[in-house]
Amino acid sequence: MNTDIKQAMHVEAGKSFGTAEANENERHWNDDKIDRKNQDPTNHYDKTRMKLNFEIGPDGKVHPLGYQEKSLEVRLQERLTELGWKPFKLDSKIQPNCCAKFIFGGNHDRTLEMAFGTQTVNLDKGADNSHLQRCPEIEQWAKDVYDWCAKRYGQENIIGFQVHLDESSPHIHALIVPVGQRAKSGRECVMWSAKFGKSRYEYGQILREMHTSLYDEVGSKYGLERGDSIVGRNVQHLHKRDYIRKLTKDAKQAEKAVKGLQSMMRHLESKIFSYNQQLEKAEQELASGKITLDKYEAQKTDIQKLLAEYQTKLDDKAGKLHAKELELEQLTKDAAKARSVVQPFRNHNVDFTPPRITEKVPVFGTDKWVERQNQHIEKSFTDIVRKIESLYRNEAAKQVAAAQQNILADFGELFQLRNDVKSLTENNDILKSTLETILDQLANPSLRTKIFTIADALIGGTPVAISSGGGGGSTSDLPWDGRRPDEEEEAYRRRCLMFAIGVVVQQKRYRPTRKV
Repeated sequence: MNTDIKQAMHVEAGKSFGTAEANENERHWNDDKIDRKNQDPTNHYDKTRMKLNFEIGPDGKVHPLGYQEKSLEVRLQERLTELGWKPFKLDSKIQPNCCAKFIFGGNHDRTLEMAFGTQTVNLDKGADNSHLQRCPEIEQWAKDVYDWCAKRYGQENIIGFQVHLDESSPHIHALIVPVGQRAKSGRECVMWSAKFGKSRYEYGQILREMHTSLYDEVGSKYGLERGDSIVGRNVQHLHKRDYIRKLTKDAKQAEKAVKGLQSMMRHLESKIFSYNQQLEKAEQELASGKITLDKYEAQKTDIQKLLAEYQTKLDDKAGKLHAKELELEQLTKDAAKARSVVQPFRNHNVDFTPPRITEKVPVFGTDKWVERQNQHIEKSFTDIVRKIESLYRNEAAKQVAAAQQNILADFGELFQLRNDVKSLTENNDILKSTLETILDQLANPSLRTKIFTIADALIGGTPVAISSGGGGGSTSDLPWDGRRPDEEEEAYRRRCLMFAIGVVVQQKRYRPTRKV
């Protein structure tokens, strides 16, 4: 018997929500689309059970799935617009979280019982389950989960709440906008940190509290035990390859953030060091009599004010850096775990009535009676053994298929890594050639002066005309977009220098040859 009767809850931060996701949640699919989806061994969409899917509407009542006129992604955008949400520029490498994607579920056998009661459900692909009827218990469970979400996040912020009964295990998809209040104006706005914390540590604490709260208010009523964190486990709705790709992407973003924060801290530390030097110089000038005491006090006050400001910024960046380093460490561990994920072998609860002898022993023909009873007992045991064998054979087949998919995913990753190595090698060769060109240009005193003149002008935001030798200005047609909003100081300076070198190289390439 399966004793692991737990509730399940998965939360994923969303930076967007596309039409494909909306169509999947609301099942806006035709038969061809469903068949293509089922070609993936990890998917199991039962056409004959799709009519049993439903959703909880804004009124808190049960409705047919996809009954609303406006699609899910349109409703989300309308709510975001109401809250004044504005994403970053399209070309920005980072985007803020604008929604939370929830999946609620629980123990496989228990959720099937809630949905279909004692009705027999055939979970084989292509099976006919058109005889099934939806039980009221699954509807009440969905309503209770909806009320739990409405209590925490506000009913107006629940954009979608779809219940799927056409897959292996019944579950809920909830799309929710996290809303908080601005400190100064008190105005409501999209704010991930208000509901899920400012760091991974805070998120972990909130997630644990959510599991407890969900159990107390919902799960305990339906015999579902408190759920566990799914960090490091595979998620049913994410293919292993996609899950690893997501973790890797998050890790790269965290690594980039760490480097950016380290760069900011170095900049702030250099500023603090510079102002401390200015303070020491002022003290020396006061001691030597070069400046008066009043002037010294004025300089000291200004410098100490700047020092305090930069120190506050430095402490803030140090705290953020520590949080990002912890996040990066955890993501790295999760990715390592995900690569060796093995799904647990599911136990089956088999109903079995032991065979009993009900006939009375005859006075005559005892031997034949005994033989008949033995045949009956043998048949009963043979039937139950075959049933058990069938259940675990199917389970083993699923495990083999999952293992094969994991192997294919690993080979896919290996192929991708080989392509990455090839691309990096090519990029390295290009960078090597570029570096040699740069060194050649810098070795020429006149070209070096011209390069640094252009670079300094770009860094300072001042346009400069560079003569090509005949008294005219620069004729470079190289594009220059100025400083980018999310660009670090050091990266911007390097780009200015590279642009300046490009201008000089171009001018040198197209400079007319003087005829003698």
